[in-house]
Amino acid sequence: MKFLFHIIPRLTGGGAETVLLRIVEEFSKSGTEQYVFTLQDATGDLYFNKISKYAKILDHKKNFNLVNETILKNPETPILAWMYPSILFSHRIKYQLKTNNPIIWNIRHSSFRWYQIYQKLALFGFGFYSRLRNPKIIYCAYRSKDIHEKYFFSKKKSVVIQNRLAKKMTSLEKNLENTQPPFLLYVGRYDPIKGPDRLIKIAREFFRKNENYSLTIAGGGWKDSMIPDGLKTKVFLAGNVSNISELYQKAAVLLFTSYTEGYPNVLVEASVSGTPIVGFEAGDSKLILHEYDLGYNVKNQKEFISLLTHITDTPPSSEKKASAIKKQLKILDFSLTVKEYKEFIAL
Repeated sequence: MKFLFHIIPRLTGGGAETVLLRIVEEFSKSGTEQYVFTLQDATGDLYFNKISKYAKILDHKKNFNLVNETILKNPETPILAWMYPSILFSHRIKYQLKTNNPIIWNIRHSSFRWYQIYQKLALFGFGFYSRLRNPKIIYCAYRSKDIHEKYFFSKKKSVVIQNRLAKKMTSLEKNLENTQPPFLLYVGRYDPIKGPDRLIKIAREFFRKNENYSLTIAGGGWKDSMIPDGLKTKVFLAGNVSNISELYQKAAVLLFTSYTEGYPNVLVEASVSGTPIVGFEAGDSKLILHEYDLGYNVKNQKEFISLLTHITDTPPSSEKKASAIKKQLKILDFSLTVKEYKEFIAL
């Protein structure tokens, strides 16, 4: 029996947690026994019940002794540390317990914006620490690897393993007719790095000449007060949506406005749904959309509006969508990600 420990702050519905869920599930199918240690109580988190089907979940604060005992009983088991807090925790507990567990750093971020001074200083600290420890490092994106190595992260044992299609998507019935008015779609929590300011500007300009369209925003953190008065009747805040596949498949265009990203899962999910995409380049967005026949990267707002107008004026046929979906499903098959994780962790 093979063993693996995962350490992650929470089990919310973010990109890292989505990948963790699929990794835990697929590793379980191949006979790997896993424990997931959380740094905060995650019993009410979105993915707690789903992950608990495949791995034992222990919160370090509530089950301090049990976590320590589990690691002490398995002093050689690899620890996959998801995100920076987990990396620090993993090395601290290994030092305290005096075990030999190899620690794999799982980096989920790409870069920070100019005003995030503290985060950039912290990256230098992690970079120098990686030189001392020389750990195995997994980056979720090529952009992430490039950025971190500029902050002196060790290059000796690092690899890029892209998320690909981590979320399980559902398909609409083939003959289901979309009777809804046409709408644009944005998927993402409210966060300045996701470009909500860009989104509002683009929506305002586009609606001036396209009054029959609306904008649906799916994601947490959005409030009605964040939408300008002139757009409130055109914007629908859907919140966290359980069946996001339906929105992707019915939307006229997905708008991607992020300033920084690691591996933007939203582009993967939209592309395997046949959703036309217009977006600024961020993280590995250019690589994801390179082979996608209905995806476009832009450099400025003028180009964004121009392409958005073109797509809505001449939407792709159902045949073209089907062809694009088929190609993306092959390229973004999550089994490739699982294989790469197993090989790198040496399970």
